[in-house]
Amino acid sequence: MKIAKKAFALLLCALLVALTFAGCSKAEEAEEITDETLLIAYKKSNANNAPFVYTDENGELAGFDVELMETIFNDIKNDYKNYKFIEVADDYRIGEDAAYTDEDGNEYIAYLEIGGLTKDSGTFNEDYSMSESIIDNSVIAVCADSTVKSFADLAGKKAGVISLTAANALEKHAALKNSLAAVSAYEDIQSAVSDLKSGQIDVLITDEFTYCPAENTDGLNVLDGVLDTVNYVYGFKKFDWYKDSINTAVMELQDPEYNDADELTPLVEKYFGYDASNFTYTPKTK
Repeated sequence: MKIAKKAFALLLCALLVALTFAGCSKAEEAEEITDETLLIAYKKSNANNAPFVYTDENGELAGFDVELMETIFNDIKNDYKNYKFIEVADDYRIGEDAAYTDEDGNEYIAYLEIGGLTKDSGTFNEDYSMSESIIDNSVIAVCADSTVKSFADLAGKKAGVISLTAANALEKHAALKNSLAAVSAYEDIQSAVSDLKSGQIDVLITDEFTYCPAENTDGLNVLDGVLDTVNYVYGFKKFDWYKDSINTAVMELQDPEYNDADELTPLVEKYFGYDASNFTYTPKTK
């Protein structure tokens, strides 16, 4: 009898452990949309906005935003049982318009938008509530001459510019642009780095997305300060509380106190080639 009880106890323990781990497994994307499905919208214009959202070689939706949502879904699901990524029109109003209508005419609304959304662009700040900045892309100046310490030292220098983000930032700083002896546009970061090292240009104006994964940048120095910073966030209906759930889930993914290790940074580095996140969040206390 004691042996039977012991065996039963061990079996029960194993079952509880299995159920515990099953509850922590990654949720699957819904095959059919219902009232229990969290719709995660991305606009048509952002459908191929790599590395945030794009279609991979297998025809599957992929990207940093996609994998992050898959990873944190169990922490943000509330009453939802599953989730579905759904493409919406560019004029879609988050939290208001129907994102999907089934064959019976039932309408379903998306309350969360992903896809490399940037704050301070157009009317975004007026139209949306948003998460804390998940990813940052700063415009920087890189030199080979170690005596160049600041942007003030760039007067009379020959500059190379790569990426539209960097070019736009330089346009905003008219005084700096006008102080340069010449400005040359580059389409390839390695060519720009090579010309910088050989003295063909004195300074390279670029963004971190383009520069940080580049090779052979040893010996180059990045000047202190930035010309501009683009903040990438997630969007919600104005004044929607759901953004706090996202912020908290990302914070817990990043904080080793909630996991065995920081799981956010490796995910960022996987898609951007370096740690492109300066995410910080402190939950509100009641």
